Amino acid sequence: MYRLIILLAALLFLSVFDAEAQRRGATTYESLLQRTDQPAAYIDHIVIPAEDGPAQLAVMFRLDYDFIPFLRARPGMSTPSGDAEYYAPIRMGVEIFEGQAPTSRRASAATSVFRDTWQDTVWVDSFEATKSRFDYVQGHTLTTLEPGQYHYELQLARAGSVREQPSTRRSFRVPDYSESENAEFIILSEYEISGNSINATLLNYGNNVLYGQDYSLLIRIPKEENLEAETLTLNLHRMASGESTTVGDVRHSIEITDDKIIHFNSASFRESSDGFHLSANLQEEGVRYAHITIPNQDFENARYRLRLMADDKEEAIGERTINSQWLDMPVSLYNLDVAIEMLRFIVSDSELRRINSGSSSERERKFREFWSERDPTPDTEYNELMAEYYRRIDYAYQNFTSLQTPGYNTDQGRAYIVYGPPNNVERRLPANAPTREVWEYPNRTLIFEATTGFGDFRLVSESS
Repeated sequence: MYRLIILLAALLFLSVFDAEAQRRGATTYESLLQRTDQPAAYIDHIVIPAEDGPAQLAVMFRLDYDFIPFLRARPGMSTPSGDAEYYAPIRMGVEIFEGQAPTSRRASAATSVFRDTWQDTVWVDSFEATKSRFDYVQGHTLTTLEPGQYHYELQLARAGSVREQPSTRRSFRVPDYSESENAEFIILSEYEISGNSINATLLNYGNNVLYGQDYSLLIRIPKEENLEAETLTLNLHRMASGESTTVGDVRHSIEITDDKIIHFNSASFRESSDGFHLSANLQEEGVRYAHITIPNQDFENARYRLRLMADDKEEAIGERTINSQWLDMPVSLYNLDVAIEMLRFIVSDSELRRINSGSSSERERKFREFWSERDPTPDTEYNELMAEYYRRIDYAYQNFTSLQTPGYNTDQGRAYIVYGPPNNVERRLPANAPTREVWEYPNRTLIFEATTGFGDFRLVSESS
């Protein structure tokens, strides 16, 4: 009951704080947290040549644990281990139809050509594990299809009931490999070509790639006789913020030379504990693919469009939009105003005013310059020092927030942000005196004293 009262009081505090911020028209850390703390599910599909038919379709999905509603194991329930305390029954139904996906949910049903169901039960040993964004369950269905236009529908059931939201619908095309077709992209985390075979691991984050990490592509290219181009080029465009159709500036360009071309007629697809894998034997008379590695660690966390261009065509012969995703991006970095405002713990008031003055583009430039000057790895886009600083703010909020004060504004929170985690923490309970916490660092010792019984501590001593 005591913990429930504390939780309700904290929720009331956050709602009042956020309502006041919205009244002022400002974006706050708390409002960002509510908008960005969303669970994730990833869905993707690939079409590859099949040994026993024209092509095979693999539909893949990945569900983070915080997306899945877990149930507490009942007494006497059979569990896979003695430590398992929570479980989640999951069922994914996949159905493939002929034709494009209908624009309306009420449209008449198309002809169904394939139906399958994947199901599993996930077990974890703690409540904290049920909220993990880095643990996940994955699954797939695989079938062979004739050339043509199709769409599939996915229906997810969690915790024994069908989700209230509509099923997922996506259109795709199975190519006739002997005819002229648009190029298609398969996103890989890694691949290896050895002798006459290729082995690849799919990234499996839907239309997302991971910020700060290179990735690779397999690009199916139309048959050579269907192209008059002498040169094929892959361009990577950065999309403007908030734009979904306008192609921005080219950030990277790769010419598709002969050493990047392979051919294969059939491929095998398999799932393992570490992901989904594709392998094929290379054959000169097979379907033509380009294999390319993208130096994503050099690019900003943004949205991009891949476009394969032929020098005899004005329009792209294939394109795909992707998002660079920073899975554990600190909350403050989702908004420039909040990110700049949170610099107050390490910069002077005058420096903060300087960075925060001017237009949005000027403020962003000065903010980037501030961290660029302190980047321990300037040859990469990812700035470890900036990421660590804003992660400390998240930690301070999560661990030191009280009924009266957000964690980053408490004495303990500010100390953690500036000095990082202490080498040792000792809690002392002196007789007839407030509780004390002693934080020891290599070059300083901080002593905090409790001011209430609800986790509030103030700094009472600092010695070097």
